[in-house]
Order: sequence, then C-alpha cells, then structure tokens
Amino acid sequence: MSEAKYIWNLPSIEIPELFYSEKTGQAFDKCSMCGHIFTGYTTFIVEKSFKRNLITKELELIFEYALCHKCQENLKSELSEKSIQNIAMYYQLYVDFEKRTELLLTDDNKNIDNWISKCIITGKPIAEEEEFTVGGLIYDDKLVLDAMPFALSEKAIYEMQEVLSKKTKEFLDGFQNEIFPPEIREKLPDGRLILL
Repeated sequence: MSEAKYIWNLPSIEIPELFYSEKTGQAFDKCSMCGHIFTGYTTFIVEKSFKRNLITKELELIFEYALCHKCQENLKSELSEKSIQNIAMYYQLYVDFEKRTELLLTDDNKNIDNWISKCIITGKPIAEEEEFTVGGLIYDDKLVLDAMPFALSEKAIYEMQEVLSKKTKEFLDGFQNEIFPPEIREKLPDGRLILL
C-alpha cells in the first residue's frame, strides 16, 4: 500500500487552529523549506513550539514550520544512522504508539486535547510546562490521528537532544539557520530536536 493510500485510510479531523500558522491565522499553505504550495492530497508535518509567560500564563510562539513529505525525507537522509536509531529507541522506551492510538480513538477523538494534553514521553500535563512542542501530520485538509499528533515537554526535548550524534546536531543547526529567520534562530538552543 502506498503511503498516500495508507494515510488516506487513517482517521482524521478538521485541522485545529492550534496547527494553523500564527502568521496568517489559517492552515499552512506551503512548505517552509522549499516553498511548495500545498494543494489537495498533499502530506506535510507541522511543528510549533511554545513558551508560557510565567506572569500572564499566556503562550508565546517560539517557532513554527510546515515541511512537505519530500523535504522531510531529504532531511531525514542527512541524519546519522546512529541518531535515527537512538531516537527510535528513546521513543520505544516510553511510548507504545499502537496502544496509545487505540485508546485515544475509542475516546472522543474529535477533541484534540485528548491527543496533546500530556507529554507523550513523561505523561505530565502540558498545561504545567513552561515550554513545549506540538507536532501533527496533515493530509489534504485534515489532521491525521495516528502516531501524531502529540506534544513533547521541554524535558523530553532536551533528553532527545542528548542521544543525537555530533553530526546530526550540526546538521540540525544548519537546518535551523536555513528555515528560521535570525530573530527566531537566536531564541533556539543549538541542536534543537525537531520533528523530522
């Protein structure tokens, strides 16, 4: 079965506003890397990172991007084999994606909070986190409900950085320089793990 047919058969919901671009207030319409315009039946991922204002408790966007499937695959091919294996092992230690999806799909899967209210690694409520990242897979004009969407706490993000090779960290730094404007790049720690 092709990837498009596989994704097409997965449950999905309308794209929640959380996964919209903060710049436009609409769903992402092009790849942040290559500029490819998203038309019908396009697969892409969205990642957004937030920091909670400790005084007002409001969320402030750190960064956001959308990445088409082709760019995602090209970038993955640049990661070291060791980093790919380490990240996979890290997720396997903490997450049973199949069981998680089954449990969430038996619940009210229209409520995106069920999918992202807790860090997928630590299980702690995202509402208590000062910083966190959410990621989702979009196909056509829907958010796919499978391994994603999920949220990662700051602790989980930094733990995953620790399993990356030097080569991968250097590559991610270069990717960040390419995809984010300088004012955003300055806020990001080196080697920040992103959803590739």
